[in-house]
Amino acid sequence: MTKKTFQKNFLFILAIIFSLSMNAQDDVILKSDGDEMHGKILKINKEDLQFIYKNETIEYTVNKSEIIKITFSSGRIEFFNKKATTSNSNLKEHHNKVAILPFGYIKDQETSNAIMTKKIQQETYTIFKKKAIILQFQDPTTTNALLAKAGVNNNNVEGYTMGEICNILNVEYVVQGLVSIEKSTMTQYSNTTTTSKNKNKRAYIDSKGNIVGDIWNNTGNNKKTSNSSSYSTATQNYSTNITMNVFSDKGDNVYTKEHASFWQTQDAYKITLAFLAKRTPIYKR
Repeated sequence: MTKKTFQKNFLFILAIIFSLSMNAQDDVILKSDGDEMHGKILKINKEDLQFIYKNETIEYTVNKSEIIKITFSSGRIEFFNKKATTSNSNLKEHHNKVAILPFGYIKDQETSNAIMTKKIQQETYTIFKKKAIILQFQDPTTTNALLAKAGVNNNNVEGYTMGEICNILNVEYVVQGLVSIEKSTMTQYSNTTTTSKNKNKRAYIDSKGNIVGDIWNNTGNNKKTSNSSSYSTATQNYSTNITMNVFSDKGDNVYTKEHASFWQTQDAYKITLAFLAKRTPIYKR
């Protein structure tokens, strides 16, 4: 891993840690309808728990049947109502199904671009879908809806294993990745064009006996005029680096690869996505 790549990944991890630390002092309850409750858990009973919202004093009772997981202020995570993830029936339902997760996206060290994460997700889906033979690729709209219903988002996805994500999405494999784009060099282009022509031409007789040209300019002293024009442009170059991973519903990482794009355009990530996708074990299956 190059020093520049390490710095990019380090900044990405710092951004994640920062977003998580914003709620580190709270207990966070993730409910099955996708709602998050931030505050303090006072007591956990057999069927429910007692809870107070942050900066409030009213005590609420929350049924355990409505809870997916709790992230305690200590950082400990406890899951509720988990379905068996290793049952043969689940594995049969997942067989040959693949989902593409929203990609991480960093541009010039900025990570907050939800539009691009979904755009790259859709582009990756299209690359795989065109070559699908046996595998069924889940439409990103369905993938994102299932994640939302389960309460999985950018702020809490680190609390789930990829095997759990597969089970939420009912697929055998998930594709996950990170696209990093940075401005690099500038390429300068310049061009000068010069045109010239004779102002006066010496007279001569053509094949039909006609006089052509200026009969008063028989000295051959032709005058020339010239025009020149020049322009210059500058093109911004970009450095693009992509990491792509494929995980199974057992939580195994079956493929991981990082690649720096040869191309220097802003949309070079598209070519690089295709390059990496073709090398995954699920391409053309």
